[in-house]
Amino acid sequence: MLKAQIQGNLVFEPEIKELRASGEKEEHKRKVCVLTVASNRPGREAPSILRVEVWGKAAENCEKYLAKGSGVFAAGDLDIDLYEKDGERRVAVKMVNAEVEFTDRKAKA
Repeated sequence: MLKAQIQGNLVFEPEIKELRASGEKEEHKRKVCVLTVASNRPGREAPSILRVEVWGKAAENCEKYLAKGSGVFAAGDLDIDLYEKDGERRVAVKMVNAEVEFTDRKAKA
């Protein structure tokens, strides 16, 4: 298991989804909030961007209090997917099961 931390700002509005495992009842849906976080690194022109998945009650809080531009600190597990597209090998990295702290006090409009 790879653990990681990122501090930065949201590039987009938080994206909330309700998911249900196959065979589960409608009332057993779980919420996931996907955050796209950009973080500047010294010596690089472009920021590093990472998608972050937050689940459950924390996902609901992210949806309620965060907006594009909000500052966050996230820590969680890295999930790395290797795949092939158009004959070219690619890598997709995202943070899953993240814990998120809000680093600014901007009110969501």
